[in-house]
Amino acid sequence: MLLPSIEVAVRHAPAADRAELHSLRARTYQVAAASFTRQDQADAAWVASDRALQAAEMAGKPLEVVAGLFRMAHAFMRQQQMDQAEQAAKSAVEVLDPRAEDPACPPEELSLLGAMNLVLAVINAREGNRPQTHAHLTRAEEIAERLGEDRNDFDTEFGPTNVQLHAVSTAVELGDAGLALEVAAEVDAGGLSTERQARFLLDVARAHAQRRHVGEATAALLEAETVAPEQVHDHHLAREIVRDLVQLSNRRVPDALRELAERCAVI
Repeated sequence: MLLPSIEVAVRHAPAADRAELHSLRARTYQVAAASFTRQDQADAAWVASDRALQAAEMAGKPLEVVAGLFRMAHAFMRQQQMDQAEQAAKSAVEVLDPRAEDPACPPEELSLLGAMNLVLAVINAREGNRPQTHAHLTRAEEIAERLGEDRNDFDTEFGPTNVQLHAVSTAVELGDAGLALEVAAEVDAGGLSTERQARFLLDVARAHAQRRHVGEATAALLEAETVAPEQVHDHHLAREIVRDLVQLSNRRVPDALRELAERCAVI
């Protein structure tokens, strides 16, 4: 009910109040886009991120425009439209990079720049481009060190810990399971959202699955389920991992894995 109320308010508010309402509208659509992305509703996420961009432009809020591009890049990635995702992320980096050269650059801008570099790292990892993956991870790490803490500007959860999580994720994408597990062993994701914690555990499970470690992968999935059960049951990635583990087990599927597969509607 919030979004329809904001839309009505924008249409009927005095001109002097509209910029503030458009800013609220932009932030609300950003939240909706993030939620749709987590629920694997890529088309709805794209629509929400597009409206967030439009509202941010009407509000005259450049950083909220960039935050909208961040959500749009994620929506494009979920749609497997990597070229469009990369274009959205790069356009934001081109705006933010020169501003980051200022030692007094606000942390909110640094968070967005770091988060966009993580998006580009994931895109390049999925395309098998190791040099660019590592270049964007390195850039994100530099920005995280400059911030010196985990933040959550514009719901990006950017900071040193999230850079580590993306180091794990991109290593898995590149097939470097050993490196992924080595980095994961040093990660404490307890301060991040349950969604990020669960996604990290899914990447750990993927790494173990790549090494055919059925028991370890199952344990990571069960831990992720404890943290965020709906996310694990509904996420396409979790289902793929469970399906792969069942196949690896042949006819000797462990009870815990079989029960998890049933909860995820895999078997």
